Amino acid sequence: MGKVLSDTDIKQFFNDGFLFPYEVFTEDEASEIAMRFESMEAELGEEMQNRFRNKAQLPFPWLCELVANARLLAAVEDLIGPDILCWGSSFFTKKARDPRFISWHADDFVYGFDPAETVTAWLAFHPSTVESRCVKYIPASHKSVAMHEFIPNSDNLARNGQTAIGIDEKTAIHAVLKPGQVVFHHQGVVHGSGPNNADHPMVGFSIHYTAPHVGETRFEGATATLLRGEDKYGFWGKDPSPKDDFDQNCIDHMEETRALFNQLTKRKIASGNYTNA
Repeated sequence: MGKVLSDTDIKQFFNDGFLFPYEVFTEDEASEIAMRFESMEAELGEEMQNRFRNKAQLPFPWLCELVANARLLAAVEDLIGPDILCWGSSFFTKKARDPRFISWHADDFVYGFDPAETVTAWLAFHPSTVESRCVKYIPASHKSVAMHEFIPNSDNLARNGQTAIGIDEKTAIHAVLKPGQVVFHHQGVVHGSGPNNADHPMVGFSIHYTAPHVGETRFEGATATLLRGEDKYGFWGKDPSPKDDFDQNCIDHMEETRALFNQLTKRKIASGNYTNA
């Protein structure tokens, strides 16, 4: 039995590659988070997802506190153990009646972790429903290597248009969430979402966790934030900490990391290696 997850929950995660719903915040608390996010976007003058990817939490003390939420980490601990690092996060935003989508893909496509055991917590800021095209998952797809092809599309929020092929969409499970709830998923599970047909926005905050024994194999100097336990392996350097919102030092580090990820992904695409290996 885990700290907050049942044995059935934990078994389901490892069998299916995902688990939901798990409540981290009440709907009132989630509403406050959504309003703070909207205020942040208004100050920025553009969508957060345009610039704040890979380590979106880093430049904002309140988001750093969010990824370290004790109730959230208790569930993460049940899935990956007591030593927890956050290596990054990203925003995924669809406005009301938004035609943008996220193609079927496995996160592995743009990762280089060994062993491939990272976990993402996708936190809903707004109602994530079938109508608003919540995230959908292909059960147990993390147990095999997802093949991808490269299909550029200006409406696709998936980086570089990576698209998993041979997907049986009839098996897909909709991760319906209330604001403040989370769906956890394994880095290898195939998932995606369609255009938002609802009259409200749908913002998801994807938070990426790993245990310290998992290392980044594609480049030297990968960084993360130790949130719980200890790091006995030393594979990860330390992320900077923000002093205020829009901390420039943290923005610089985030942008350097994002540029490196993009460079490596483009090199992978150019090589013709469209698997997630």
